[in-house]
Amino acid sequence: MSKADKVMETIDDGDFSKVDGLIQESLREDDDQTQFSLAETLMSRGLSVQAKTIYQHLLTNYPSEGQILSRLAEIAVSDGDSDQALDYISQITPDSPAYAENLLVSADIYQSLGLYEVSEQKLLEGIREFPDEEVFKFALAEVYFDENKFNQALTYYDMLLDMGIKNYSGISIVLRKASSLAGDGQYEDAISEYEKLNALELNEDAQFQLGFLYNQVKNYNKSISVLENLLDSNRDYPTAYPVLAEDYLNIKKNADAFKYAQLGLNLNELDDRLYAIAFDAGTSEDANNAIKILETGIKKVENPMPLVIKLSDYYVTKGQFKANLDLLDGREINNNPKLIWNLAKSEFETDDVNKAQEDILTVLDEFKDNLDYLSDLVEILRSTGNKEVLQAALRLYLKQDPDNEQMQELLDSL
Repeated sequence: MSKADKVMETIDDGDFSKVDGLIQESLREDDDQTQFSLAETLMSRGLSVQAKTIYQHLLTNYPSEGQILSRLAEIAVSDGDSDQALDYISQITPDSPAYAENLLVSADIYQSLGLYEVSEQKLLEGIREFPDEEVFKFALAEVYFDENKFNQALTYYDMLLDMGIKNYSGISIVLRKASSLAGDGQYEDAISEYEKLNALELNEDAQFQLGFLYNQVKNYNKSISVLENLLDSNRDYPTAYPVLAEDYLNIKKNADAFKYAQLGLNLNELDDRLYAIAFDAGTSEDANNAIKILETGIKKVENPMPLVIKLSDYYVTKGQFKANLDLLDGREINNNPKLIWNLAKSEFETDDVNKAQEDILTVLDEFKDNLDYLSDLVEILRSTGNKEVLQAALRLYLKQDPDNEQMQELLDSL
């Protein structure tokens, strides 16, 4: 029995205390081919530290051997030592039998360094030099996929599918193609690809993507069916809840939308979208409870301003101007024209007309083409008696709606 065999026997027995010593014996007594085979076996077992010892020993005898250099480069990459890895692969020449492997390792290193263009060039060279090696096509497709260059990724995924390759290294090429189509905005084609997946390939993430795509093409009933099946198998899939709640909201089943929004908030109380959907769905069923939910969201989410705007709009629409003033009191709204407009309208309706005029004029540039805003502006300016500014506001209004007789008569009277 060779010392290499003894190393593997000891590992299989689970006795790692003797492994390093036995490896040293192998380096002294076994021939080079046996040592190399041992290193390869150790690498396949994930024991790269022990394999590295053998490869480094062999490199002293074979300093230009591409396969050894390539293996050491792989280990350096996994150790996070990109400089050392690049040093190893730079020593591998194009005429080396390990050059194909060298190109793959090089691409991996450059990708890890964020040098995607260099990585792409290495893989394109591999496709040119080794046209029968599908690994380069797959690797390049994956690089493009990771860069969100979905249209380019599709080119190479399609090549693999045309070669009859539907799975590579445990990855479904059909699923990758479907995801790329979705990322490229080709929703209908993406749905067609997702529908080709078998039950094993249609995992939870794929089910969610399919449900989301049905939502995007407004096929809400199919989206509901897919996402409810997903939640039947895993209630703790948080991203399904806002899509499912939105589906029900869009088909005007507010009670179901409200239910799923609340269930989603039980899993993720920081999801501003769920608070918004719960409010939209709940106001018709239980307005007070819906308002409380939105107020909770305003306190908890990272960026509450969209929720503040939603509640402020609700208060203004419902004529609850005092509630809107309380909502906005002490809140920084200088960079939010819509809230300033809502504030001015509420001030006017609670008889603080001078403050209303001051505030509503600060957002004139943002809303000068908005007839609703101009109507509010005219009403406020009429109350303050500011005729000069009122005339300008009326002209802006009539520019948008020249046939409005009431506004024209008011301008003529001035």
